[in-house]
Amino acid sequence: MNMSINRRQFLSYSFYSGALLIACPLPAIGKPSATGDSSGALTPLVSISQDNHITFYSPSPEMGQGIDTSLSMLFVEELGGDMSKVSVEPLPYFLKRDSEGKITWQVVPQFSGGSTSISRNWTLVREVGATTKQLFIQAAARAFKTPETSLSVESGYVNLPEGRKVSLGYLTDLAAKQTLPEAFKPTVKARDDWKIIGKSHFTQESKKIVTGQPLYGMDMEYPNAKICLIARCPFLDGELKSLDDSDALAMDGVIKIVTLPRPDLDKFYTYLAAGVAVIAENFWSAKKARDSLKIVWDKGPNSNESTKNLHQQCDDLLTQKGQVVREDGNYQEAIDNAAKVITKTYKLPLVSHAQLEPQNCIAHVTEDNCTIIAPMQGPGGGSRHAERITGFDRVKMDVRYPRLGGGFGRRLTNDHVAEAVTVSKLAGMPIKLIWTREDDLSHDFYRPMGHHQVTAGIDKDGKVTAWSHRLAGTPKYYRRDGVEVKDYFGADMYVDDFPAGRVKNIRNEYFPAKFSAPQGSWRAPAHTANAFVIHSFVDELAMEMNKDPLALRLEMLGEPEALEYGQHGGPVFHTGRMANVLKMAAKRAGWGRKTSEGTGLGIAGHFTFGGYCACVAEVKLNADGSFRVNKVFAAIDVGTVVNPEGIKSQVEGGMNDGLSAALGQQIIIQNSQVVNNNFDSYNMMRMGDSIKQIEVEIVDSNEDPAGAGEMGIPPLAPAVANALVAAGGPRIRHHPMTAPLA
Repeated sequence: MNMSINRRQFLSYSFYSGALLIACPLPAIGKPSATGDSSGALTPLVSISQDNHITFYSPSPEMGQGIDTSLSMLFVEELGGDMSKVSVEPLPYFLKRDSEGKITWQVVPQFSGGSTSISRNWTLVREVGATTKQLFIQAAARAFKTPETSLSVESGYVNLPEGRKVSLGYLTDLAAKQTLPEAFKPTVKARDDWKIIGKSHFTQESKKIVTGQPLYGMDMEYPNAKICLIARCPFLDGELKSLDDSDALAMDGVIKIVTLPRPDLDKFYTYLAAGVAVIAENFWSAKKARDSLKIVWDKGPNSNESTKNLHQQCDDLLTQKGQVVREDGNYQEAIDNAAKVITKTYKLPLVSHAQLEPQNCIAHVTEDNCTIIAPMQGPGGGSRHAERITGFDRVKMDVRYPRLGGGFGRRLTNDHVAEAVTVSKLAGMPIKLIWTREDDLSHDFYRPMGHHQVTAGIDKDGKVTAWSHRLAGTPKYYRRDGVEVKDYFGADMYVDDFPAGRVKNIRNEYFPAKFSAPQGSWRAPAHTANAFVIHSFVDELAMEMNKDPLALRLEMLGEPEALEYGQHGGPVFHTGRMANVLKMAAKRAGWGRKTSEGTGLGIAGHFTFGGYCACVAEVKLNADGSFRVNKVFAAIDVGTVVNPEGIKSQVEGGMNDGLSAALGQQIIIQNSQVVNNNFDSYNMMRMGDSIKQIEVEIVDSNEDPAGAGEMGIPPLAPAVANALVAAGGPRIRHHPMTAPLA
């Protein structure tokens, strides 16, 4: 949904007519009690109490990316507040219907995903802060009978003439009664006047997190909500054949058992699987009862599916002709005339999100409304599910999203919300749905798998004159509503990625594999796989051509130029900015230096969602063939930097996340069911294998900001693979890098 009001209308909605501190009957979201009780005063983005404390209501769900801190910094910078007196809570969920009856956001879009939270709110949140400041200046001018031009706001106080000052908290009631002139237009600060933006701030909730205070969906409580666990069909698209629940119903604490039918196979998912829901007084009663259920499952239409067969299917597809989704120049002629043709194939598996906090949701369906309390990246999607299931108007629903214990794209789909709402409706009571770790790994929107075949033609002068990228894999858009098969490629193959626009003759070809496991967004989506493929292959070309890998990249990038980029992160990809971060990372790493025996350096860089990140990995090869990533030297350009500490944290965390996925993660399916459904068999990286040292250099830029949440992941795996070769190890063309594909 898009915001249906313009900026002027939003500022009017937020601040005119004494709106600054008018109390509204809105839920106290993100607090330990999720009863909906509210105290104090609230407006769409801010409340300021008499003790000068600022509460900022963030429109982007916080899932560890630090957006609460960064967005509040933008607001407080323009207000002239004190960051030490700021707290952040989720913005209550606001929807409305426009004049045509269409649902849209009442205030601003409420969503986190694709590293858009900063770029989407960059101008608006600062203008809201500047407008709020003006209300306090008007209030102070009236209270102290002094011209507005003689007043300023700094560190939570309005500075008055003759060295006097008055706190914002003292002026709140009067500021709430101010009306801005019709001609007022907020003016944001010049870059040179920033005191908060561009300075490092630790996350606003650090103390709460490390002291274990209740912040997450799993911590939430709701009056009379009973615990619910679901036994889901373990077979892809299977259904319930028979159930004996007599033993479970006889157990102490068990309240009710309801069944969930298999979702429609020809539509996008609401929830993921047929199931039997056990509702009990507490978790262990529900768990014990679920374990006692005697269930016979119909394996459904896909009972022979396995990852082994899937990989074979992809190999077979690559022997055929696929859908050509980009064709520049005359690829076939260039290949036919090339002095040398090089082809390599890279393979990546299905991967689970495995967020630390498993799925959970509180739902209460009454006779005429619905309450939802759940960790969600897109609460709009959760309310859409609830509307379809209940028939109730989602504009009127009570939807709340506490802090997420990890998201990574998993909580964009909201199937946990659909499950909880369905169970609450069937059971006629409020429930708190909890997934176990086994549930979470067995039922996911997995990162798509794929086999990538890349070919380059090199002319007699050592120039790359032809390039093809052929991808056979599981489509992320499988079963998406309104997406035709011919459009499946768009989520898995970014046709404007490097070296598009830099090699004259290019062909991209796509082969959708048939497989019934749900597919979805996994942190940095297709860039994670594509960067490994592209930048491993560039290194292989460099070896064939006897060129330095960095020099070849810079040669292929060419002169600085803004190229059209149609996918998310566009509208342009700037080759000069990409070259710059490559050179910065190389310089920081001492690229070209002599390393000790068994140690190698590898480089890679990628454009992801508007940002540029490059890294050099230093890898040590051990005598037994194992290896360890000792250091990573990274450079990142995401335009104007709001919080340098937040960017460094995202790069460091992203690179370890990317290494974890590359080293050992793969979902294994046999006979249509996931067989590695806990951390004893799904190999997340252990702390002892993490990167020993990461150095991050941030480009000082005046460009508009992009997000940083995805940037560190894509270049890490190819840099490690390239470094391993430089250390004397093998060329690894698949993930997981430390184990064979299942």
